[in-house]
Amino acid sequence: MNEMNDSQILIVDDQQEIHDTFDRIFGQTVREDHALNDFENRFLGGRQTSEFELNSKLSRYKLTHVSCGADAVEQAQRAIDQENGFSVAFVDMRMPSGMDGIETAEALWTVDPDLQIVICTAYSDHSWNEVLERLGCTDRLLLLKKPFESDEARQLAFALREKSRMAKIQRQKVEDLGREIQRRRGAEKQMKQMAHRDALTSLPNRSYLLEKLEKLIRSRKPDSKIEDAVLFLDLDNFKIINDSLGHEAGDDLLNQVAKRLQQCVREHDTATRMIDDENETVRLGGDEFVVLLENLNERCDAIEVANRIVKRLSEPFSLCERMVNVGTSVGVAFINDQIVDAHVALRNADTAMYRAKNAGKGRIAVFDRTMHDDVVRRMERESQLRRAHEDDRFELHYQPIFNLHTAKIQGVEVLLRWRDDSGEYVSPSEFIPMIEEIGLIQQVGEWVFEHAMSDLGGIENTAPSVVQDDFYLGFNTSPRQLSDPFFVERLDEILLRKKLDRRRLKLEMNEAHDIRHVDQVRRTLLSLHASGVGIQIDDFGKGQSSLMCFQTFPIEAVKIDRSFTRSIASDHSHAVIAEAIVGLAHHLNAKIVAEGVESVEQLRRLQQWGCDAAQGYLFSPPLSPDELKRFLADPSRSEGMRLLRQSQPMIPLPTADGHSSPPVSV
Repeated sequence: MNEMNDSQILIVDDQQEIHDTFDRIFGQTVREDHALNDFENRFLGGRQTSEFELNSKLSRYKLTHVSCGADAVEQAQRAIDQENGFSVAFVDMRMPSGMDGIETAEALWTVDPDLQIVICTAYSDHSWNEVLERLGCTDRLLLLKKPFESDEARQLAFALREKSRMAKIQRQKVEDLGREIQRRRGAEKQMKQMAHRDALTSLPNRSYLLEKLEKLIRSRKPDSKIEDAVLFLDLDNFKIINDSLGHEAGDDLLNQVAKRLQQCVREHDTATRMIDDENETVRLGGDEFVVLLENLNERCDAIEVANRIVKRLSEPFSLCERMVNVGTSVGVAFINDQIVDAHVALRNADTAMYRAKNAGKGRIAVFDRTMHDDVVRRMERESQLRRAHEDDRFELHYQPIFNLHTAKIQGVEVLLRWRDDSGEYVSPSEFIPMIEEIGLIQQVGEWVFEHAMSDLGGIENTAPSVVQDDFYLGFNTSPRQLSDPFFVERLDEILLRKKLDRRRLKLEMNEAHDIRHVDQVRRTLLSLHASGVGIQIDDFGKGQSSLMCFQTFPIEAVKIDRSFTRSIASDHSHAVIAEAIVGLAHHLNAKIVAEGVESVEQLRRLQQWGCDAAQGYLFSPPLSPDELKRFLADPSRSEGMRLLRQSQPMIPLPTADGHSSPPVSV
């Protein structure tokens, strides 16, 4: 933007005297000419320019003189090219050769639409209506009648120059604003793209998926035969890989999975001649992905893509210079007229995926209404469980454990029980895994320790002779509890508060459970074992790492799973396995406790094999604290107890190699 003293004025007239007069008006140096003075008297109405006016700041202009319209247009174009256009042009109306003032103004505005033009005209020239008819009604045009005052010319120049300057400033601001709007729109578009893209895989993300699902649902035609499908999947073993190989390996795996999923979708598009980008692969977060399939003619097309995904992801991945197997299960949900919300469509596919995973690895499940009902029931169960924990509405039952050698009660297994809102007992196999999944296992576990120790203290106070010092409480614990680095510290606090000897605690760990943090679990168990707490393996034989447990953990006893005990009297193979477990445990210096003993024949076989202890309905069902007190006061009511007392003691005889032979009657 030019400063005030750089403002340019264009003078267009065919008479040199007029050019010289404008020079005097705007303070330019001119020759002293008496004839010019006489002309100025006529042109300016008889008034001379004062010295003050010549030195006025308003007189600081740069004048360019031309004698015809064509030269005026040329000068205007040159000034525009140099980005220093004229502010004002004084144009004579009557120029004998070439363009007149009106034509010159039209041509100048073609070159510079913002130029302020003053047409100088005498009364004998064109009428104002003629000028307006040719040039239109515009604020860029003024008509200056001859003769005029020099002050008029200067004031017009000043006002029009300022008007031109402000117009340029305004135009520049408008242009700047337009560029800023474009910049912000571009940034907004980029931010929206970033908001809709997963930073790791560059796949569309959850936000994008929900928006697209909403559009699909709104655009569906009633009773349409064309369907869309949502395929929901997550990766098997992803957490183990992430924890063991590191987060970089986990990120690499997710990128490889994304590429394989995109390839599966492209293969489907090619086979069905779908339009590019009509189907999408989306990363929801973590190891969860969604494939959105649109405009399906047959539902089997979605199942085919799901099968392709399962097959492709079952192939090994190269991570950290090793081959790693992952795998997945896929839930499929179709979008139909009953789906009115994107979240519902996604939830249905998620529900179907969990049904598929529960059926085993590498499975596919299609959502149906019963799955939704199951989810609703499960959510209600979870809500009731949380309330039961908050309101202290769990119960403890105790099942006595009998020593088969001494025919005495050596301890009890502590069993958690829960009644739902209807007052019915819920199976522990249903609600205990749920407690783990909703993250309450630590809190509920501590509640069990607290109340069981209190119950034992109550029994000792009322019947101290019944409960001997070696009488113990057996607690079921999960690997999740044992992997907590503060588990031992919190258990010690409870023991100290209840004044209970650690040696009266036995912790049972289910061998069939997946132990992910083996090192931490091992440290916890070693610490507990060193302090006197007994460690037992529950449901021994059901898992795939039974023997590894002896190498990894400080095991003092194993409990034969009831599935073996139940069949030892009728199934030869189960009997052989159970007998082998007894022998193996004894060779490894571990005691044996048989669970689920319900018949005399089962008891006799266990005694014959040298089993150390047993529990089951033959001896006693699980008992409430009050029932346990009465039972301990008179255990002879137990059929199993009577059988043990009636039978002769079974004493294992030593052999020449120092090992015990099978027990014989004496």
